[in-house]
Amino acid sequence: MFKQLRKYNRSVIVTWLVSYIIVLTVPILISFVMYSISFNQVKAETNRANDLLLEQMEMSIDSKLKGLDQLSLEIALNRNISSFSSIDLPLSDAHYYDLFQISESLRTYKNANDYIDQIYVWYTNSDTVISTYDHMNREGLFQKLRPQQNTTFEQWNGLFEQKYVNAYTPMKYWDDGTVAPVVVFARSLVFNMPGQPPAVVLFVMKDAKLIESAPRHPDASMFILDAESRYIAAPDNSGTLPQRLGYEELQGQRGMVYKEVQEHQAAVSYITSKITGWKYVSVVPATLFNEKMEYMRKLTWISIGLCFLVGGVICVLFLRKNYMPIQVMLQSLSHKFGLRFDGGSSEYSFLQGAIHDYFTEKEDMRARLDKHRNTIRAHLLRRLLKGALEKDALLHESLAAHHIRFLSERFVVMLVSVDEYGKFEQYGSEDLSDKKQQMLHFILTNVLEDTSAGEVAVYATDMNDVLASVVNFQNGISEEQEQRILQRITAQIREFMDEQMQVKLTIAVGEVHSQIYGITQSYQEALDALEYRIVLGSGQFIRYVDTHLKQASEHHYYYPLSVEQQLIYVVKSGNYPKAEALLEDIFRENFSGRPVSVPLAKCLMYNLASTMLNTLDEVSVTSKRTLELHLLDMEQLLACEHVLQMKEQMKDKLNQVCEWIQTEKRDHHRYLIEDVRCYIEDQLHDPNLNISMIGDAFRMTPSYISRLYKDHTGETLLDTINRSRLAEAKDLLQKHKLTVIEVAGRVGYADVSTFVRTFKKFEGITPGAYQKAAN
Repeated sequence: MFKQLRKYNRSVIVTWLVSYIIVLTVPILISFVMYSISFNQVKAETNRANDLLLEQMEMSIDSKLKGLDQLSLEIALNRNISSFSSIDLPLSDAHYYDLFQISESLRTYKNANDYIDQIYVWYTNSDTVISTYDHMNREGLFQKLRPQQNTTFEQWNGLFEQKYVNAYTPMKYWDDGTVAPVVVFARSLVFNMPGQPPAVVLFVMKDAKLIESAPRHPDASMFILDAESRYIAAPDNSGTLPQRLGYEELQGQRGMVYKEVQEHQAAVSYITSKITGWKYVSVVPATLFNEKMEYMRKLTWISIGLCFLVGGVICVLFLRKNYMPIQVMLQSLSHKFGLRFDGGSSEYSFLQGAIHDYFTEKEDMRARLDKHRNTIRAHLLRRLLKGALEKDALLHESLAAHHIRFLSERFVVMLVSVDEYGKFEQYGSEDLSDKKQQMLHFILTNVLEDTSAGEVAVYATDMNDVLASVVNFQNGISEEQEQRILQRITAQIREFMDEQMQVKLTIAVGEVHSQIYGITQSYQEALDALEYRIVLGSGQFIRYVDTHLKQASEHHYYYPLSVEQQLIYVVKSGNYPKAEALLEDIFRENFSGRPVSVPLAKCLMYNLASTMLNTLDEVSVTSKRTLELHLLDMEQLLACEHVLQMKEQMKDKLNQVCEWIQTEKRDHHRYLIEDVRCYIEDQLHDPNLNISMIGDAFRMTPSYISRLYKDHTGETLLDTINRSRLAEAKDLLQKHKLTVIEVAGRVGYADVSTFVRTFKKFEGITPGAYQKAAN
């Protein structure tokens, strides 16, 4: 096996070996993942316990700090403490008694809160600092309480010079030669009396007392870090604290970072106080949870070693066992078929290629046979449709040889014609038109077979640009069921092709005939029904029985000369609604209620096109302007495939011609209105100017020209005359010192009272009042 492996480096045995090794690594990877998950889980549990201690520490210390806020408020409300803020230097004996009472009150507050080491009240007005046991000035307080030994008095004093002091500050407390780290909470006292001199209370808390009640982890070092990165309440052993830990390194309200402590990694967990902004920090050595994982680490390595040992043996055994059948098959192909595996590819590829070559050769032979069979089968169906049948015995043998098996002796022929190609219009060039039709006929053939659903047998072939299908019904169904099946199949075909490909179909069927020799007659009937498309329009399902041509005893044709002359007249008058109604009557009389033969339908189409052409020519001759070329183009009418399409084309032509004629009439009236306006301007000063005078001038009746003028301008002739005269009269009244009588005579009014009445009607005031207002 291994010699084979060295000889054929592309052998399937190499692939199997790699696969087995990969499978073997899965449990090893799982072991590493489980170890990592367990390690992180232990670490997370340790950190969670540490976070819980920090939360308890935060609650303990913050509750004490909140108590300082309440205590400062109580001190501010103390009458003795608040009243002393207004005392100035020097102090009297009575003032020293007040100092004693204030110290007594401060001792009471201190004793009630055991975590407070000392309370100072500093009165800035008198520079007096009072504690629980004595009093001093600010210099004395500076000696006892300052951040560092080298802190200057000015630096210390700057801490309390703010307008309102409210801050926590770590400091050192010097008392009897000893130094102790403390936390000082300084807050300005707000008294009830406005304008009262300020005072500051200072609460001194030792670090030990601040965190002594907070819970502690036995292996953790806990301390407090303020915003200036100063350690508050830190343990005595500074070696347990991380080096160079800054406040800005601890981002967010809580979290955990890793820092180096005494050359070892430590987990630094922290939480932020909501009162002071301090970071409560806990430092836990990383070895704390590493020790807990040591046993699991050893167990993981043991399991990995066993996986390699046992899995390697199993891989070798199964590799040899699985390769033996492949080796036997290669030897068989080499001995029986002369095929030799040279190691250029894998064994599977070699076997697959050999099998593929065999089946490809077999499929090519079958395809060549099927290609000739389809051609012969299509030729046989065409002969069957045209009636060129062989003898009965030979015909049935030919049908059976080409897998044409009829279910019964009931046949009908269906013709499918494509009217609109829809999505296949992109293949509309002449070079691809045959391919387009072949593709559509192929799709239609498959749709026909799918929609038959086992109820009928369908055999289709191309016949003169249409798809002809012989539909054979099953035995034992009635004629009504046969018609329902035909209607269902045709409806599904048309719906599918329209929705999926936007292809519009006309389907024609003959009548159902018995015996195989009735197929030819049904084909001729289907051709006649398809030709009747010129009457019903495209995109229809046409049955031969619905055309009634075989039952029509006489032909009916309706297009009398009087109707033609009436159509010409209404078109020339521009009356499109009447022209449309006449056209609808002609089509209704010819195609509604009684059959019309195809030759008579074509004759009617040509006669209507001739009438339309004669009408357009006559309108073009009598008009002042020439009709547009697209209106005189009759090729669109003559190119119509059916009468419904021609009716819509004629309606469109009639509508355009009538709109053109109406435009001609409106243009003529517009010129007339302009002439009337010019005549009014010329005769405006004539007192005899009226509607009758204008009608006589244009040889029209007064009522007609008045109505025509109002229809086009929206204003009567008399109003136009009056407005023109009044416009000139207003100009004369404003610019010339004329009397109302003189102005009336100049603008054409013979009677001054008529002028005054008309002026007041249109302007709202009399001419005299208008003249006064203008001047």
